[in-house]
Amino acid sequence: MEKDLIYLVWKDVDGNKYKVAVLYKENGKYYFKYILENVKEAQKRGFKPLIAFPQINAVYDNPKLFATFATRLPEPTRPEIKEILETYGMTEYDAFELLKRSGGKLPTDNYEFEK
Repeated sequence: MEKDLIYLVWKDVDGNKYKVAVLYKENGKYYFKYILENVKEAQKRGFKPLIAFPQINAVYDNPKLFATFATRLPEPTRPEIKEILETYGMTEYDAFELLKRSGGKLPTDNYEFEK
Protein backbone atom coordinates (compact mmCIF):
# COMPACT_ATOMS: atom_id res chain seq x y z
CA MET A 1 0.00 0.00 0.00
CA GLU A 2 1.36 3.40 -0.99
CA LYS A 3 1.84 6.05 1.67
CA ASP A 4 -0.42 9.06 1.57
CA LEU A 5 2.12 11.87 1.92
CA ILE A 6 2.73 15.57 1.56
CA TYR A 7 5.86 17.65 1.88
CA LEU A 8 6.43 20.50 4.29
CA VAL A 9 8.04 23.28 2.28
CA TRP A 10 10.01 26.12 3.86
CA LYS A 11 10.72 29.33 1.95
CA ASP A 12 13.80 31.44 2.71
CA VAL A 13 13.98 35.26 2.59
CA ASP A 14 14.93 35.15 -1.11
CA GLY A 15 11.93 32.99 -1.99
CA ASN A 16 13.87 29.74 -2.46
CA LYS A 17 11.80 26.72 -1.47
CA TYR A 18 13.05 23.65 0.36
CA LYS A 19 11.11 20.44 0.95
CA VAL A 20 12.30 20.05 4.53
CA ALA A 21 10.01 17.28 5.78
CA VAL A 22 7.40 14.76 4.89
CA LEU A 23 4.07 14.24 6.63
CA TYR A 24 2.34 10.99 5.88
CA LYS A 25 -0.52 8.81 6.96
CA GLU A 26 -0.08 5.08 7.23
CA ASN A 27 -2.17 2.41 8.96
CA GLY A 28 -4.37 5.04 10.61
CA LYS A 29 -1.44 6.99 12.11
CA TYR A 30 0.29 10.21 11.15
CA TYR A 31 4.06 10.42 10.80
CA PHE A 32 6.40 13.38 10.43
CA LYS A 33 10.06 13.22 9.54
CA TYR A 34 12.61 15.64 8.20
CA ILE A 35 14.40 15.11 4.90
CA LEU A 36 17.94 15.37 6.22
CA GLU A 37 19.79 16.45 3.08
CA ASN A 38 17.21 19.18 2.39
CA VAL A 39 17.24 20.34 6.01
CA LYS A 40 21.02 20.72 5.93
CA GLU A 41 20.77 22.90 2.81
CA ALA A 42 17.91 24.93 4.28
CA GLN A 43 19.80 25.43 7.55
CA LYS A 44 22.49 27.27 5.58
CA ARG A 45 19.74 29.74 4.64
CA GLY A 46 18.29 30.13 8.15
CA PHE A 47 15.91 27.19 8.57
CA LYS A 48 15.36 25.98 12.14
CA PRO A 49 13.45 22.82 13.08
CA LEU A 50 9.88 23.33 14.18
CA ILE A 51 9.46 23.71 17.94
CA ALA A 52 7.10 20.73 18.02
CA PHE A 53 9.64 18.60 16.14
CA PRO A 54 13.09 19.59 17.43
CA GLN A 55 15.04 16.43 16.53
CA ILE A 56 15.89 16.30 12.83
CA ASN A 57 16.79 12.58 12.98
CA ALA A 58 13.56 11.46 14.66
CA VAL A 59 10.35 10.08 13.21
CA TYR A 60 7.35 11.49 15.06
CA ASP A 61 4.01 9.71 15.12
CA ASN A 62 0.54 10.49 16.37
CA PRO A 63 -2.89 8.83 16.05
CA LYS A 64 -4.35 12.25 15.14
CA LEU A 65 -3.07 14.96 12.82
CA PHE A 66 -0.37 16.84 14.74
CA ALA A 67 -1.84 19.95 16.41
CA THR A 68 0.92 22.06 14.84
CA PHE A 69 -0.58 21.32 11.43
CA ALA A 70 -4.25 21.02 12.39
CA THR A 71 -4.21 24.69 13.45
CA ARG A 72 -3.52 25.58 9.80
CA LEU A 73 -6.98 24.37 8.85
CA PRO A 74 -10.46 25.79 9.35
CA GLU A 75 -12.44 24.13 12.13
CA PRO A 76 -14.95 21.56 10.86
CA THR A 77 -17.64 23.35 12.90
CA ARG A 78 -17.33 26.65 11.01
CA PRO A 79 -20.67 27.70 9.50
CA GLU A 80 -19.12 28.06 6.02
CA ILE A 81 -17.18 24.78 6.11
CA LYS A 82 -19.28 23.28 3.31
CA GLU A 83 -18.26 26.11 0.96
CA ILE A 84 -14.61 25.82 2.04
CA LEU A 85 -14.61 22.10 1.29
CA GLU A 86 -16.27 22.68 -2.08
CA THR A 87 -13.48 25.14 -2.95
CA TYR A 88 -11.05 22.23 -2.65
CA GLY A 89 -13.28 19.69 -4.36
CA MET A 90 -14.25 17.91 -1.16
CA THR A 91 -17.65 16.82 0.13
CA GLU A 92 -16.66 15.80 3.67
CA TYR A 93 -14.10 17.04 6.17
CA ASP A 94 -10.83 15.12 6.18
CA ALA A 95 -8.07 17.14 7.87
CA PHE A 96 -5.18 15.44 6.07
CA GLU A 97 -6.84 15.73 2.66
CA LEU A 98 -7.72 19.37 3.29
CA LEU A 99 -4.13 20.10 4.31
CA LYS A 100 -2.93 18.40 1.14
CA ARG A 101 -5.31 20.32 -1.12
CA SER A 102 -5.13 23.73 0.57
CA GLY A 103 -1.41 23.78 1.38
CA GLY A 104 -2.11 24.94 4.93
CA LYS A 105 -0.39 28.24 4.23
CA LEU A 106 -0.54 30.96 6.86
CA PRO A 107 0.33 34.63 6.35
CA THR A 108 2.45 34.53 9.52
CA ASP A 109 5.18 32.06 8.49
CA ASN A 110 7.20 30.63 5.61
CA TYR A 111 5.70 27.15 5.49
CA GLU A 112 3.23 25.37 3.27
CA PHE A 113 2.43 21.85 2.22
CA GLU A 114 2.82 20.42 -1.29
CA LYS A 115 2.03 17.06 -2.83
